[in-house]
Amino acid sequence: MMKIFKKSYAVCAASLLAALVVTTLTQAGEPDQARQQHPLTDYTDRLIVKLRGQPVAAQDATSSGAVRLQALSARAGMTLAHVRPMSWGAQVLQLPGRMTLADADTIAQKLRADPDVEYAEPDRIMHPLAVPNDTLFSSQWHYLSPPIEPGGVNLPPAWDITTGQPNITIALVDTGILPHTDLAGRTVPGYDFIGHIPTANDGNGRDADPTDPGDWVTAAESDNTSGPFAGCGVSNSSWHGTHIAGTIGAATNNGQGVAGINWVSKILPVRVLGKCGGYLSDVIDGERWAAGLSVTGVPRNANPAKVLNQSLGSSGRCTTAQQRAIDEIVALGKVIVVAAGNENTDVANANPANCKGVITVAATNRAGGKTSYTNYGALVDISAPGGQQAVPNESNGILSTLNTGTTTALADDYRYLSGTSFATSHVTGIVALMLSVNPALTPAQVLTAIQVTARAFPSGSSCTTALCGAGIIDAAAAVNQARTLDEPKPKGGGGGCTIALAAGQDPVLPLSVIIAALYLLRRRYSRKS
Repeated sequence: MMKIFKKSYAVCAASLLAALVVTTLTQAGEPDQARQQHPLTDYTDRLIVKLRGQPVAAQDATSSGAVRLQALSARAGMTLAHVRPMSWGAQVLQLPGRMTLADADTIAQKLRADPDVEYAEPDRIMHPLAVPNDTLFSSQWHYLSPPIEPGGVNLPPAWDITTGQPNITIALVDTGILPHTDLAGRTVPGYDFIGHIPTANDGNGRDADPTDPGDWVTAAESDNTSGPFAGCGVSNSSWHGTHIAGTIGAATNNGQGVAGINWVSKILPVRVLGKCGGYLSDVIDGERWAAGLSVTGVPRNANPAKVLNQSLGSSGRCTTAQQRAIDEIVALGKVIVVAAGNENTDVANANPANCKGVITVAATNRAGGKTSYTNYGALVDISAPGGQQAVPNESNGILSTLNTGTTTALADDYRYLSGTSFATSHVTGIVALMLSVNPALTPAQVLTAIQVTARAFPSGSSCTTALCGAGIIDAAAAVNQARTLDEPKPKGGGGGCTIALAAGQDPVLPLSVIIAALYLLRRRYSRKS
């Protein structure tokens, strides 16, 4: 279990259970858990390698770096080429060609046998975590609350407390965003971290322009077995980051378009995903830069984010490089919110959702039940509306900003999409509201607050705490809880938590809080260990 959360879980859960004894809890039946694999994450043509001491690459063939690269190639049994340095001395190395992750890890294993290698691992291809759109929806039901909307997040009462603060920045680590009427004035300068030009699809590598040029893939590109997009599948441009940006922070109370969760705090666009996804190495550099850490060859970020949204992922374990970046970011007091993934499988098989220190979000439907696509399991922290589109219920997705272009951008649009990506953007926006009323909150306090104030899954829901986390996030309760929490106590001070009651609320703990308390105790020894 992750140490940063362990103490607060135990103390909060114990104090909650002391207030009231619950004798019986009834859980809804678990759904059929069909498993499927993501077809686009099974390959790579790069490795991430960290050596002890000197870097892998050098400027000339006579340097020690070049000699070490030759030695690594010999150990791998194939020629490895240097692509670029990463943030803290790790290097990206090019394999001779595309291979499965299993084969790439076999090569990495050979390199790990070298005592001079600190770690070596495949540079995975990451992808936006959105279920393909089927139909359109009609309203932002996902912001409301029971009994009107059982699956909503109860935002209007939260807006009575805060609509955000300008000193909080929200990083969107994604496909970049498009100019949109409803996003005008809502961003600070971001960066494009995609170095692979075909993936970038903008004619160049890394630069200070995070505008999304589109990530469409043609049939010819998909069928070209020697091309960079072989097997990617034919698709139109997703405008994935633009949709998520609208949920987090579309211009609100402006008489047009959709409302965003946070009306004031600015969005930092960090582009790491392009055609057919993006390399993990770019994602890592992008998230570190977003948090204010230095990245080789990139100007320092003038607007470090307090909370990072990562609606992306891949299959497999959390890698050493991923976990190291997350640890560094969390150590700075930054909150990382990630999507559980859309494969309807145990989230333990999806990264970065299975990494330590992140807030992992599953998707619920309009009725507050488990969606057919969301990943699930003990590593899920919280649920939020991700929507589920199906005829004739065409109004059950997440409405946000988009574009009419199928390849390159054309005109502003608003559309409804479904996926854990969009559940994640709800949690990110609410966390930004929490930090707006109490910027001193630690990542551990943020997680505990959203869990102990989460709304219990509706009666008969296919979600349980074993599948979908502590409950459905409740914006008003979480923000109210955040503003009443004290600053973190000094080390050795015992920790603890405060349960705040809204004005006029009966002093008996609600059932959802009791359920959350039991849930936290249950997870004490099962959390990402």
